[in-house]
Amino acid sequence: MTNRIKKTFENLQLNNKKGIILYLTTGIPNNETTAELALELFNSGADIIELGIPFSDPLADGVTIQQSSQKALDKGVNVDTCFDVCKMIRNKNENNPIILMGYYNPILQYGLDEFVANAKSCGVDGVIVPDLPLEESYVLLDKCSSNDIKLIYLIAPTTSTERIKEICKNGDGFLYCVSVAGITGARNTLSTEGINLVKEVKLHSTVPVALGFGISTKTQLAEVNKHADAGIIGSALVNIISNSDENTVVQNATDFLKELQ
Repeated sequence: MTNRIKKTFENLQLNNKKGIILYLTTGIPNNETTAELALELFNSGADIIELGIPFSDPLADGVTIQQSSQKALDKGVNVDTCFDVCKMIRNKNENNPIILMGYYNPILQYGLDEFVANAKSCGVDGVIVPDLPLEESYVLLDKCSSNDIKLIYLIAPTTSTERIKEICKNGDGFLYCVSVAGITGARNTLSTEGINLVKEVKLHSTVPVALGFGISTKTQLAEVNKHADAGIIGSALVNIISNSDENTVVQNATDFLKELQ
């Protein structure tokens, strides 16, 4: 079976469309609703869902995701919880890609072999590890590749051209361009350095390029779509979920997605 990430981007390209990738903090507001959110967001036009593995020191994240991550930890959410939520989603959706996004410490503590094996059995298609540098990623990359799981690399505006070329050599699934030299969080304007980074990465990449960090409006996403193959929305959606009660959270999240399109 073709990896779902690869297949999704191939279908988007065939239909001359751009992708929407959404981030959810696993366990917020609860495990069952996280799965329901993913399923309904897929039904409403999301192409890929990132499930965040909560961590106590999410150094790439701003206050919105920090707070949701801490709430999830307080509820006892861990790596196994994320696998459980993946299973809930896969029981009802076999087609859309699911990516686990988390910091390296919980993955390393879990055990790389066990993590990758469980991810594979739960139908995970990709892994993003924001604090894992290219040079230290090859062991995890090899294990992921052997199981047809894409290890997705981040590229920042501060990344040198030579380093971009090295990352692009190993890039698979898609490359995650970071729009600002900073942390996650919804912003009022889209960074020009992020757009310029996408343009540069595309000169060296043979896989799709997505742009994230700070995208929160239809106008911003439209601008991203002029240059990147997909836009990634995290904090703006997490903020809506965090400020909704359990009776309205799914509707509020899907309404937000519809406003973006």
